[in-house]
Amino acid sequence: MDDDLFPIVTLDLRAIRTVITEDEGDAILLVDDGDVQIEFGSGLCGTWEQAILGAERLATAAGQFAAELRKQQVTLAA
Repeated sequence: MDDDLFPIVTLDLRAIRTVITEDEGDAILLVDDGDVQIEFGSGLCGTWEQAILGAERLATAAGQFAAELRKQQVTLAA
């Protein structure tokens, strides 16, 4: 993906809550910060494998972001 990403909403990670639920048998991940709620679903088209890969990309990016925040925290504390 070479497309530039532009935010539509911003979530405050300090207030984040996550819930895994389902709708008509499909798993849904809800992410909420008290103001904004985002629903991650498997979509209407495509394969389960595509949805699984998307969830894995999201999880990987979240882990990398947490690692970056840890580095910044250590830098600021020094």
